[in-house]
Amino acid sequence: MLFTHPAVATILQHPFFKNLAQAEQERLIAQSTEQDCDAGELLIRQGQAAERFFLVLKGRVKLYRISADGQEKVVEIIQAGQTFAEAVMFMQRSEYPVCAETLERVQLISFPNRLMLTLLQENPQACLHLLGHMSMRLHQRLGELETLTLQNATQRFALYLIQQLDDRAQETVDIELPLPKRLIAARLSMQPETLSRIMARLNQDGLIAMTGRNIHIPSIARLLEQFA
Repeated sequence: MLFTHPAVATILQHPFFKNLAQAEQERLIAQSTEQDCDAGELLIRQGQAAERFFLVLKGRVKLYRISADGQEKVVEIIQAGQTFAEAVMFMQRSEYPVCAETLERVQLISFPNRLMLTLLQENPQACLHLLGHMSMRLHQRLGELETLTLQNATQRFALYLIQQLDDRAQETVDIELPLPKRLIAARLSMQPETLSRIMARLNQDGLIAMTGRNIHIPSIARLLEQFA
């Protein structure tokens, strides 16, 4: 029975799968492929023919683009429980628009685009649910684009810190940065040196206190004044 697979619970919780009928879910799982990858492995290349999409079960994956001048631009960090490369199946040009690289040891599972499209054509209700999910993702990306284009570098970093909070009602919090500073800088469209200067200035002003990747914020309200 396919549904005894240990990763099935994670798979079926995701909006891409939970609204499919059980027989359809079993068809997808039967054609899935599991991968265990070490840190720094390249999973897909920008411009590569897109035949599958991926669900991360453990670890984190970095999505990035290579610009015309050879610079790396981090697009998104995919966490466990999230999918990536799924939108490509709906594009006329079926090529991956980004590279994907593991940031640590990663366990993931991939599914064939062609079968997923077939199942969605056979199940309009599931297709509508999926459309809603992808619309929410698009809304989030638009919010991130607004952050990158309308706010200065200090504001972008302050907002990044706020986004790491589980409870934004607290006034004093401690945060462990989930990524190395160079990746945070790339995610926020700034140079690592710029981020280091911002962190040093916020530390000097008493808005944060740093110990390695641990950051203490004595006052969320004062930090939010960066947006004023």
